[in-house]
Amino acid sequence: MENTQKDHIFTEIYIGIHSVMVLMVLVYYIFSQSYQWLMTLMLIFYGIYVGFELYLFATRQILTLESMLGGYFQSMIDILFISICGSYLDNYYFTALPIFCTFILIASLANYRTKSIIHGLFSTLGYLWVGILNGYFPLGVVLFQGAILVGFSFFVGELNQLISDVYRRNHYAMEEIEYKNQLLEYRATTDFLTDLSNHQAFYQSLEIIAEKHAPITLILFDIDDFKAVNDIYGHLSGDYVIREVSQIIKKQLRAADIGARYGGEEFAVLLPGTGEPFGQKIAERICISVAEYPFEFDHQQMRITLSAGVCHSTMALNRGEQTMLVDQADELLYYSKRNGKNRVTCAQFK
Repeated sequence: MENTQKDHIFTEIYIGIHSVMVLMVLVYYIFSQSYQWLMTLMLIFYGIYVGFELYLFATRQILTLESMLGGYFQSMIDILFISICGSYLDNYYFTALPIFCTFILIASLANYRTKSIIHGLFSTLGYLWVGILNGYFPLGVVLFQGAILVGFSFFVGELNQLISDVYRRNHYAMEEIEYKNQLLEYRATTDFLTDLSNHQAFYQSLEIIAEKHAPITLILFDIDDFKAVNDIYGHLSGDYVIREVSQIIKKQLRAADIGARYGGEEFAVLLPGTGEPFGQKIAERICISVAEYPFEFDHQQMRITLSAGVCHSTMALNRGEQTMLVDQADELLYYSKRNGKNRVTCAQFK
């Protein structure tokens, strides 16, 4: 797996070396006054190439260039440029060796192991071709330097493999840590039975939303006669009812709304930016959906209803007022319980 941060860093270094190389050769070209037509043409071509490279990097399209000719296009252009310029270096030819080594190093670190070794072999061939063709040094010296380049390229290729393995392992380790953090956060804030927010997460959401988003509506629901469901049909049926009711509530909420299992068979719904008429409609819609839902567990049909208390606030609330909002919604809920159940009671927060 590629590490994008690593690739980005070495691409920056690689392009930076290209730019420095153009400036160095340009300075040498001007002060040496060796106006050879091939070197002039190559300098112009390479300058345009580096400018295009910088443009692609700035527009985040550098991968298009890096993937050309199987990823070897940049290496071939680099080696061609250095080889042609090296043909006119005369006594400065020896300086081409560390330059080639630098290119091998950066290209190796920026590519896969195989590509980096092939880049090194290309560089060696270019160096040998220039050295032998121009006879700057005795053949034995040039071949010895070529052997150094080959050995260096293989060494850096293995180094690249080692670095890539380290990055890959770090990447996997970071992914695992991130996954575990997300899992811990999920378990800390989510009710395992209903997949709704739990009691603690509900109060955290209430604190964040009630201080900034007004108006706000809080709805508390309670399953009517839930103890009888457990006593008659068993506790597994009770879990089934809680799960199904939670799914019905979820389907009625918007993306910004918060649904939570407040405790036991009680649910809380937080509607930010919602006034009294809409909040009441949501509560009534959920109660009707539950009453009409065909609850069936272990071939036994059950009729389930909800009672609800809806409390509206038109202003931002501090922590103490948030507690009072919940208490008032709870009072409205139990008013619904005492007055026939399967009903919604609404009031403005005072």
